[in-house]
Amino acid sequence: MISKKRADEIAAVSAEVGYEAAAAKLGISRETVRRACRASKPKDDAAPLPDDGVYEKLKARFSSGELAAMANGKALNPAGIARPVLDFDGEEVCIGFITDTHIGEVSFDESLWRSFLAECDREDVELILHAGDVHEGMSNRPDQVYHLTDLGVSAQMEHARALFAMTEIPIKVIDGNHDRWGVKSNGLFMVRDMVQPLNHVEYIGSDVGDLVINGTRWMLWHGEDGSSYATSYRIQKIIESFTGGDKPNVLLCGHTHKQGYFFERNVHAVSGGALSYQSAWMRATRKACHTGFHIINARIKDAQIVRFSATFYPFYK
Repeated sequence: MISKKRADEIAAVSAEVGYEAAAAKLGISRETVRRACRASKPKDDAAPLPDDGVYEKLKARFSSGELAAMANGKALNPAGIARPVLDFDGEEVCIGFITDTHIGEVSFDESLWRSFLAECDREDVELILHAGDVHEGMSNRPDQVYHLTDLGVSAQMEHARALFAMTEIPIKVIDGNHDRWGVKSNGLFMVRDMVQPLNHVEYIGSDVGDLVINGTRWMLWHGEDGSSYATSYRIQKIIESFTGGDKPNVLLCGHTHKQGYFFERNVHAVSGGALSYQSAWMRATRKACHTGFHIINARIKDAQIVRFSATFYPFYK
Protein backbone atom coordinates (compact mmCIF):
# COMPACT_ATOMS: atom_id res chain seq x y z
CA MET A 1 0.00 0.00 0.00
CA ILE A 2 1.43 3.40 -1.01
CA SER A 3 1.21 6.07 1.65
CA LYS A 4 -0.59 9.30 0.79
CA LYS A 5 2.66 11.26 1.16
CA ARG A 6 4.53 8.92 -1.21
CA ALA A 7 1.61 8.93 -3.67
CA ASP A 8 1.68 12.73 -3.71
CA GLU A 9 5.44 12.72 -4.36
CA ILE A 10 5.10 10.28 -7.28
CA ALA A 11 2.12 12.20 -8.69
CA ALA A 12 4.12 15.45 -8.58
CA VAL A 13 6.96 13.88 -10.60
CA SER A 14 4.46 12.36 -13.04
CA ALA A 15 2.73 15.71 -13.55
CA GLU A 16 6.09 17.21 -14.47
CA VAL A 17 7.56 14.53 -16.76
CA GLY A 18 4.76 12.02 -17.54
CA TYR A 19 4.11 8.38 -16.55
CA GLU A 20 6.95 6.73 -18.49
CA ALA A 21 9.67 9.18 -17.46
CA ALA A 22 8.48 9.20 -13.85
CA ALA A 23 8.63 5.39 -13.70
CA ALA A 24 12.19 5.43 -15.07
CA LYS A 25 13.30 8.29 -12.81
CA LEU A 26 11.89 6.75 -9.63
CA GLY A 27 12.77 3.14 -10.49
CA ILE A 28 9.20 1.87 -10.28
CA SER A 29 6.73 0.40 -12.76
CA ARG A 30 4.42 2.50 -14.92
CA GLU A 31 1.42 0.86 -13.23
CA THR A 32 2.73 1.91 -9.82
CA VAL A 33 2.92 5.49 -11.08
CA ARG A 34 -0.67 5.27 -12.29
CA ARG A 35 -1.88 3.86 -8.96
CA ALA A 36 -0.06 6.61 -7.09
CA CYS A 37 -1.63 9.29 -9.28
CA ARG A 38 -5.09 7.86 -8.63
CA ALA A 39 -4.41 7.67 -4.88
CA SER A 40 -3.16 11.26 -4.87
CA LYS A 41 -6.35 12.71 -6.31
CA PRO A 42 -8.57 14.46 -3.74
CA LYS A 43 -11.75 12.53 -2.98
CA ASP A 44 -14.18 15.42 -2.85
CA ASP A 45 -17.28 13.81 -4.28
CA ALA A 46 -19.40 16.75 -3.16
CA ALA A 47 -17.50 19.29 -5.26
CA PRO A 48 -19.91 20.90 -7.75
CA LEU A 49 -19.35 20.23 -11.45
CA PRO A 50 -18.81 23.28 -13.61
CA ASP A 51 -21.81 24.10 -15.76
CA ASP A 52 -19.96 25.02 -18.97
CA GLY A 53 -21.72 22.70 -21.41
CA VAL A 54 -18.83 20.22 -21.60
CA TYR A 55 -20.85 17.31 -20.19
CA GLU A 56 -23.72 17.86 -22.59
CA LYS A 57 -21.23 17.85 -25.46
CA LEU A 58 -19.72 14.59 -24.22
CA LYS A 59 -23.16 12.97 -23.97
CA ALA A 60 -23.97 14.14 -27.50
CA ARG A 61 -20.72 12.76 -28.93
CA PHE A 62 -20.30 9.46 -27.06
CA SER A 63 -22.65 6.63 -26.19
CA SER A 64 -23.29 5.68 -22.57
CA GLY A 65 -21.07 2.62 -23.05
CA GLU A 66 -18.20 4.73 -24.35
CA LEU A 67 -18.56 7.19 -21.48
CA ALA A 68 -18.55 4.31 -18.99
CA ALA A 69 -15.41 2.92 -20.63
CA MET A 70 -13.63 6.26 -20.35
CA ALA A 71 -14.76 6.67 -16.74
CA ASN A 72 -13.15 3.31 -15.94
CA GLY A 73 -9.84 4.30 -17.51
CA LYS A 74 -10.26 2.77 -20.97
CA ALA A 75 -8.91 4.86 -23.81
CA LEU A 76 -10.74 5.24 -27.10
CA ASN A 77 -8.82 4.51 -30.28
CA PRO A 78 -8.97 6.93 -33.24
CA ALA A 79 -12.10 5.19 -34.51
CA GLY A 80 -13.84 5.95 -31.20
CA ILE A 81 -13.76 2.33 -30.00
CA ALA A 82 -13.10 1.66 -26.32
CA ARG A 83 -9.83 -0.18 -25.70
CA PRO A 84 -10.69 -3.52 -24.00
CA VAL A 85 -9.02 -4.05 -20.62
CA LEU A 86 -8.56 -7.72 -19.69
CA ASP A 87 -7.27 -9.10 -16.40
CA PHE A 88 -6.42 -12.81 -16.34
CA ASP A 89 -5.72 -14.75 -13.15
CA GLY A 90 -2.07 -15.48 -12.42
CA GLU A 91 1.04 -14.30 -14.23
CA GLU A 92 0.90 -16.70 -17.21
CA VAL A 93 -1.24 -15.82 -20.24
CA CYS A 94 -1.75 -18.07 -23.28
CA ILE A 95 -3.05 -16.46 -26.48
CA GLY A 96 -3.82 -17.79 -29.94
CA PHE A 97 -2.79 -15.38 -32.72
CA ILE A 98 -4.04 -15.62 -36.31
CA THR A 99 -4.36 -13.32 -39.26
CA ASP A 100 -5.34 -13.25 -42.95
CA THR A 101 -7.87 -16.07 -43.05
CA HIS A 102 -9.36 -14.70 -46.31
CA ILE A 103 -12.58 -16.63 -45.78
CA GLY A 104 -14.39 -16.93 -49.10
CA GLU A 105 -11.26 -17.39 -51.26
CA VAL A 106 -10.00 -20.74 -52.55
CA SER A 107 -6.77 -20.25 -50.57
CA PHE A 108 -8.73 -20.69 -47.31
CA ASP A 109 -9.44 -24.22 -46.11
CA GLU A 110 -11.68 -24.93 -43.13
CA SER A 111 -9.23 -27.61 -41.95
CA LEU A 112 -6.78 -24.79 -41.12
CA TRP A 113 -9.35 -23.15 -38.86
CA ARG A 114 -10.37 -26.42 -37.18
CA SER A 115 -6.72 -27.36 -36.56
CA PHE A 116 -6.08 -23.95 -34.99
CA LEU A 117 -9.08 -24.25 -32.65
CA ALA A 118 -8.07 -27.79 -31.68
CA GLU A 119 -4.58 -26.60 -30.71
CA CYS A 120 -6.08 -23.71 -28.77
CA ASP A 121 -8.09 -26.22 -26.75
CA ARG A 122 -5.02 -28.42 -26.15
CA GLU A 123 -2.94 -25.44 -25.00
CA ASP A 124 -5.71 -23.94 -22.81
CA VAL A 125 -5.69 -20.70 -24.81
CA GLU A 126 -7.53 -17.94 -22.94
CA LEU A 127 -7.91 -15.43 -25.77
CA ILE A 128 -7.73 -15.38 -29.59
CA LEU A 129 -6.46 -12.32 -31.47
CA HIS A 130 -7.07 -11.85 -35.23
CA ALA A 131 -5.10 -9.16 -37.11
CA GLY A 132 -7.41 -8.64 -40.08
CA ASP A 133 -8.40 -9.82 -43.55
CA VAL A 134 -10.99 -12.08 -41.99
CA HIS A 135 -12.77 -12.22 -45.36
CA GLU A 136 -11.53 -12.20 -48.92
CA GLY A 137 -13.96 -9.38 -49.66
CA MET A 138 -15.27 -8.24 -53.02
CA SER A 139 -12.77 -6.17 -55.00
CA ASN A 140 -14.88 -5.70 -58.17
CA ARG A 141 -11.98 -7.09 -60.20
CA PRO A 142 -13.54 -9.05 -63.10
CA ASP A 143 -11.39 -12.12 -62.47
CA GLN A 144 -11.98 -12.34 -58.72
CA VAL A 145 -15.12 -14.48 -59.03
CA TYR A 146 -12.99 -17.33 -60.40
CA HIS A 147 -11.07 -17.48 -57.10
CA LEU A 148 -14.03 -17.36 -54.71
CA THR A 149 -15.76 -20.14 -52.83
CA ASP A 150 -18.25 -17.71 -51.24
CA LEU A 151 -19.56 -15.23 -53.78
CA GLY A 152 -20.71 -11.93 -52.29
CA VAL A 153 -20.15 -10.26 -48.93
CA SER A 154 -23.23 -11.83 -47.32
CA ALA A 155 -22.01 -15.36 -48.07
CA GLN A 156 -18.53 -14.58 -46.78
CA MET A 157 -19.84 -12.97 -43.59
CA GLU A 158 -22.19 -15.90 -42.89
CA HIS A 159 -19.33 -18.37 -43.42
CA ALA A 160 -17.02 -16.38 -41.10
CA ARG A 161 -19.73 -16.08 -38.44
CA ALA A 162 -20.26 -19.86 -38.48
CA LEU A 163 -16.53 -20.46 -38.06
CA PHE A 164 -16.16 -17.96 -35.21
CA ALA A 165 -19.11 -19.63 -33.49
CA MET A 166 -17.20 -22.94 -33.33
CA THR A 167 -15.38 -21.82 -30.17
CA GLU A 168 -16.33 -20.11 -26.92
CA ILE A 169 -12.83 -18.67 -26.43
CA PRO A 170 -13.05 -14.84 -26.44
CA ILE A 171 -11.89 -13.32 -29.75
CA LYS A 172 -10.70 -9.76 -30.43
CA VAL A 173 -10.44 -8.82 -34.09
CA ILE A 174 -9.68 -5.91 -36.43
CA ASP A 175 -10.42 -5.58 -40.12
CA GLY A 176 -7.87 -5.62 -42.93
CA ASN A 177 -7.63 -4.12 -46.40
CA HIS A 178 -9.69 -6.94 -47.97
CA ASP A 179 -12.44 -6.48 -45.39
CA ARG A 180 -12.38 -2.73 -46.08
CA TRP A 181 -13.13 -3.03 -49.79
CA GLY A 182 -16.77 -2.93 -48.67
CA VAL A 183 -16.13 0.20 -46.62
CA LYS A 184 -14.50 1.99 -49.54
CA SER A 185 -17.17 1.08 -52.08
CA ASN A 186 -20.37 1.47 -50.05
CA GLY A 187 -19.66 1.95 -46.34
CA LEU A 188 -20.05 -1.71 -45.34
CA PHE A 189 -17.97 -2.72 -42.29
CA MET A 190 -17.81 -6.47 -42.90
CA VAL A 191 -15.99 -7.50 -39.72
CA ARG A 192 -17.82 -5.13 -37.37
CA ASP A 193 -21.21 -6.25 -38.70
CA MET A 194 -20.24 -9.94 -38.89
CA VAL A 195 -19.35 -10.20 -35.19
CA GLN A 196 -22.34 -8.30 -33.77
CA PRO A 197 -24.49 -11.41 -33.03
CA LEU A 198 -21.53 -13.20 -31.38
CA ASN A 199 -21.22 -12.40 -27.67
CA HIS A 200 -17.68 -13.78 -27.35
CA VAL A 201 -16.25 -11.84 -30.33
CA GLU A 202 -15.37 -8.14 -30.23
CA TYR A 203 -14.38 -5.83 -33.09
CA ILE A 204 -11.70 -3.48 -31.73
CA GLY A 205 -10.68 -1.35 -34.70
CA SER A 206 -10.24 -0.69 -38.39
CA ASP A 207 -6.71 -1.61 -39.54
CA VAL A 208 -5.34 -0.98 -36.02
CA GLY A 209 -6.76 -1.89 -32.62
CA ASP A 210 -5.31 -2.34 -29.18
CA LEU A 211 -6.18 -3.78 -25.81
CA VAL A 212 -4.73 -3.99 -22.33
CA ILE A 213 -3.84 -7.40 -20.91
CA ASN A 214 -2.88 -7.53 -17.23
CA GLY A 215 -1.67 -3.95 -17.42
CA THR A 216 0.32 -4.32 -20.67
CA ARG A 217 -0.67 -2.86 -24.02
CA TRP A 218 -1.10 -5.18 -27.04
CA MET A 219 -1.64 -3.78 -30.53
CA LEU A 220 -3.10 -5.50 -33.61
CA TRP A 221 -1.86 -3.98 -36.88
CA HIS A 222 -2.82 -4.83 -40.46
CA GLY A 223 -1.69 -2.09 -42.86
CA GLU A 224 -1.89 -1.62 -46.61
CA ASP A 225 1.83 -1.60 -47.40
CA GLY A 226 3.69 -4.41 -49.14
CA SER A 227 6.22 -7.08 -48.27
CA SER A 228 9.91 -6.28 -48.04
CA TYR A 229 12.87 -8.48 -48.96
CA ALA A 230 13.75 -8.79 -45.27
CA THR A 231 10.83 -9.92 -43.11
CA SER A 232 12.09 -7.86 -40.18
CA TYR A 233 12.30 -4.57 -42.14
CA ARG A 234 8.54 -3.89 -42.16
CA ILE A 235 8.29 -4.54 -38.42
CA GLN A 236 11.21 -2.20 -37.74
CA LYS A 237 9.64 0.61 -39.78
CA ILE A 238 6.26 0.21 -38.04
CA ILE A 239 7.90 0.44 -34.62
CA GLU A 240 10.00 3.41 -35.75
CA SER A 241 6.79 5.22 -36.73
CA PHE A 242 5.39 5.20 -33.18
CA THR A 243 5.55 8.57 -31.45
CA GLY A 244 7.24 8.86 -28.07
CA GLY A 245 5.31 7.15 -25.30
CA ASP A 246 2.94 5.48 -27.78
CA LYS A 247 4.74 2.16 -28.24
CA PRO A 248 2.81 -0.97 -27.26
CA ASN A 249 4.39 -3.76 -25.25
CA VAL A 250 3.34 -6.25 -27.93
CA LEU A 251 2.76 -5.66 -31.65
CA LEU A 252 0.91 -8.34 -33.65
CA CYS A 253 1.00 -7.79 -37.43
CA GLY A 254 -0.91 -9.16 -40.38
CA HIS A 255 -1.20 -8.42 -44.11
CA THR A 256 2.11 -9.66 -45.58
CA HIS A 257 1.50 -13.39 -44.91
CA LYS A 258 5.04 -13.63 -43.45
CA GLN A 259 5.80 -14.95 -39.97
CA GLY A 260 8.52 -14.07 -37.52
CA TYR A 261 9.27 -12.83 -34.02
CA PHE A 262 11.37 -9.71 -33.37
CA PHE A 263 12.29 -7.68 -30.29
CA GLU A 264 12.79 -4.07 -31.34
CA ARG A 265 12.90 -0.97 -29.09
CA ASN A 266 11.54 -3.06 -26.22
CA VAL A 267 8.52 -4.12 -28.29
CA HIS A 268 7.72 -7.82 -28.69
CA ALA A 269 6.65 -7.97 -32.35
CA VAL A 270 5.10 -10.96 -34.13
CA SER A 271 4.41 -11.11 -37.85
CA GLY A 272 1.56 -13.57 -38.06
CA GLY A 273 1.87 -15.38 -41.38
CA ALA A 274 -1.58 -16.37 -42.67
CA LEU A 275 -4.26 -18.91 -41.85
CA SER A 276 -4.69 -19.45 -45.59
CA TYR A 277 -2.57 -20.89 -48.37
CA GLN A 278 -0.71 -19.01 -51.09
CA SER A 279 -3.18 -17.38 -53.47
CA ALA A 280 -2.88 -17.35 -57.26
CA TRP A 281 -2.05 -13.63 -57.09
CA MET A 282 0.77 -14.27 -54.62
CA ARG A 283 2.20 -17.01 -56.84
CA ALA A 284 2.00 -14.80 -59.92
CA THR A 285 3.81 -11.97 -58.14
CA ARG A 286 6.41 -14.27 -56.51
CA LYS A 287 5.29 -13.63 -52.92
CA ALA A 288 5.78 -16.39 -50.40
CA CYS A 289 3.04 -17.32 -47.96
CA HIS A 290 3.88 -18.64 -44.49
CA THR A 291 0.74 -20.62 -43.73
CA GLY A 292 0.12 -21.23 -40.04
CA PHE A 293 -0.67 -19.67 -36.67
CA HIS A 294 1.01 -18.72 -33.40
CA ILE A 295 0.45 -19.73 -29.81
CA ILE A 296 1.85 -16.99 -27.57
CA ASN A 297 2.83 -17.58 -23.96
CA ALA A 298 3.61 -14.52 -21.85
CA ARG A 299 4.45 -14.04 -18.21
CA ILE A 300 3.22 -10.67 -16.98
CA LYS A 301 4.24 -9.39 -13.56
CA ASP A 302 3.53 -5.92 -12.17
CA ALA A 303 2.30 -4.76 -15.61
CA GLN A 304 5.61 -5.80 -17.21
CA ILE A 305 6.25 -8.67 -19.66
CA VAL A 306 9.05 -10.70 -18.09
CA ARG A 307 8.91 -13.63 -20.52
CA PHE A 308 7.47 -13.89 -24.03
CA SER A 309 7.46 -16.76 -26.50
CA ALA A 310 5.62 -17.05 -29.83
CA THR A 311 5.51 -20.58 -31.27
CA PHE A 312 4.65 -20.86 -34.97
CA TYR A 313 2.65 -23.88 -36.18
CA PRO A 314 3.24 -24.22 -39.93
CA PHE A 315 1.01 -26.06 -42.41
CA TYR A 316 2.23 -27.83 -45.52
CA LYS A 317 0.01 -28.93 -48.37
